[in-house]
Amino acid sequence: MKYFIFLVLAKVLLSQNTAYEKFQKYVQSPNGCVLWIEYYQSYFDDEFISSGILYAKEKMYIYDNKKQYIKYEDGYITTINKPNKQVVYDLINKKDVTIFDILIGNNKNIYIENSITENNQIRIPFSIEIWGIKGSIWINQVDGSPEKVAFIQDKDIKVHIDIKSSVNSSEFNPPTYDILEYEVINLIE
Repeated sequence: MKYFIFLVLAKVLLSQNTAYEKFQKYVQSPNGCVLWIEYYQSYFDDEFISSGILYAKEKMYIYDNKKQYIKYEDGYITTINKPNKQVVYDLINKKDVTIFDILIGNNKNIYIENSITENNQIRIPFSIEIWGIKGSIWINQVDGSPEKVAFIQDKDIKVHIDIKSSVNSSEFNPPTYDILEYEVINLIE
């Protein structure tokens, strides 16, 4: 009987990380991952809605939509404001957690809780204590592809991200922009 309880407990403990590992394997594919997303954020009475494409490969993330292009790589962030023709270069503290880290499965400072099966999806609850964030990632049971992310930060900020579609592809071609005539703001100095 002791061995049966041990085996059941071991299976439960091992399965808790399997869903998150499946998610990480999907979004951290060596070929790259492309996510078409709808982003909703509310902050007190203000709402922000955006849709765009998130490209991820290795440790580089790019979010692109009609108004902006954001590239994060090796702690550096480049933001292109398309309507205002501005480029901003900045440095992000490596201890900080970005929305990209959550979407792409980078688990630094992210505490992953036990996964739950719901409506043919797996929900992976998580928290980021240093930011006061609690949320969940919903993934496809079969391949681990992300389907939705939602979180709340200190009851003031609510974020909901719907992943409309995703693909791992060797034809990973994020956009590039000619910024020669753009105003440059360098915040790194």
